[in-house]
Amino acid sequence: MASSVDPIREILPESEQPTDRPGPDDPASTAIASSLRTAIERIQAAEALARGGEVEGVHRLRTSARRLRSELQAFRELVDPEWGTRLQGELRWLGSAIGEVRDLDVLRERFAKGESDEDRRALAPLFDWLSARRAEAGRIIEETLDGDRFRALMDELRAGVADPPLVAKAKKPCRKVLPPLVAAAWKRLRKDAEGLDAHTPDPVFHEVRKRAKRARYTTELIASALGPKVEKRSQRVMRLARKIQDLLGEHQDAVVASGEVDAFLAQGPHDEEFRWAAVGLLERLRAAADASRDAFLEIRPKLDKAKNRGRLDPKD
Repeated sequence: MASSVDPIREILPESEQPTDRPGPDDPASTAIASSLRTAIERIQAAEALARGGEVEGVHRLRTSARRLRSELQAFRELVDPEWGTRLQGELRWLGSAIGEVRDLDVLRERFAKGESDEDRRALAPLFDWLSARRAEAGRIIEETLDGDRFRALMDELRAGVADPPLVAKAKKPCRKVLPPLVAAAWKRLRKDAEGLDAHTPDPVFHEVRKRAKRARYTTELIASALGPKVEKRSQRVMRLARKIQDLLGEHQDAVVASGEVDAFLAQGPHDEEFRWAAVGLLERLRAAADASRDAFLEIRPKLDKAKNRGRLDPKD
């Protein structure tokens, strides 16, 4: 679920908090370098937790990779296209390589939530299947973090902090260059959310969730470079983005969980007790997905209001 607290401030001790925040009159290049530096700190802190076997460390490592991908996407007009695209691809690889552990833990929690002791016993084969997959996923995490590809990614990020490959536009002040990037992220979210209803396929809602997350990350990133007043004003739209992200995250979790139950059922044969428990679980998961989707559809019109268009011009 989304949090209003910066993940790095939950991981790093007070003495290691990032302090190099750019200001409105600083060149946009300083915001890009700050983004990369903070991302490295997040990834390194989460990596240490992940190597220690903490599931939350794995989650934060994947979240840090996704966040930086979103930030690079937001800055795409200011960085060398080849460099930015390559880094986004490597960050996507990292998130995919380490993400299954967290996904499987979420599935186990989702399957157990609200079930009776009797149903949990009946669903034991499903939980055993997930446990076996999780053990393999844990091995893959170790291989990933010890591998040359991960080290090369971190080396390239460090090199980017020292000398980011930027275009000329990045030399202009943050107050001129960055606000349109936020407005563009919110415009894309509105466009993708337009016209959705209860009959829209589930994957479309997942894409809207990703757009909401990108709009939130972009807003958080850029508002901090535009001064305290703008940062305070940005809280309203970030709350909306978080709400959308949370609702559609719950929707996606239930949809994915349903798919996993279907996949395990298809492996058969299963005894009657398990099949009855699994069918009941599927019904509850689908109801949860529908409820989250409908809650999102109720608040979707808020995206069309002028105050929620992501305009962060310091002069406003």
